[in-house]
Amino acid sequence: MTRRCQTIYLNILPWRWATTVGWLHSNIKKETDVLTTVWKNKTCTSKNKTCTSKHKSWAAWKNKICIPALVLLLSGCGLTQAVTDSTVSATKSLFYKQIKVLHLDFTAREALNTDAHEANSSSEPVMVRVYQLRDDKTFLKTVYQQLASDGEAALKDDLLASRSVVVKPGGAVTLDMPMEKETQFVAVVALFRHPDMAKDHWRLILTLDDLHPDKPRTLELGNNSLTLRAEKK
Repeated sequence: MTRRCQTIYLNILPWRWATTVGWLHSNIKKETDVLTTVWKNKTCTSKNKTCTSKHKSWAAWKNKICIPALVLLLSGCGLTQAVTDSTVSATKSLFYKQIKVLHLDFTAREALNTDAHEANSSSEPVMVRVYQLRDDKTFLKTVYQQLASDGEAALKDDLLASRSVVVKPGGAVTLDMPMEKETQFVAVVALFRHPDMAKDHWRLILTLDDLHPDKPRTLELGNNSLTLRAEKK
């Protein structure tokens, strides 16, 4: 009585296959490239009944060792990618401010919005407009009269959101405004009766670097001037 005996040969992968990405992509194109079996015909007699079982045991041992190791290495690649992505995300959170709410405090002096052409001119409240913009080029080109009459129309191409507040002499106003995701600049305009056109102190541009996610920035209104107060350290 004869039996067909099968001999299984395991192609050994190079030592550095897992650390060489180029080798991995160029050589592993399908599952049969990883573990290859070569079948040969043999003859077994009744006296050599252990032929097939020995070869099967050897193949099973190889599969138990190599396949789990291969799975572990491939899953390790995914783990490494996940760790890398989380590291990049953490790095971005450190260097890029995530501002969800715009916090601004407006404070005014007693001498506010006076008329330089009048002696003993009394102070008057000032309307302040705040614009969230995706770009500041159009804003810098506009003149006072455009923003005073219809600022939203003048800035419509870059405008994302706007708010207005009225600040009284010696008073203070707090503005908490949802921050649009596309906002890159915050423009502030104080509509004084007689703004200083030469020095352009009636308006300000704030970048994201000027803002804080939690703490408000303070803007001070003086006699026909608008200034950003320095942060306290």
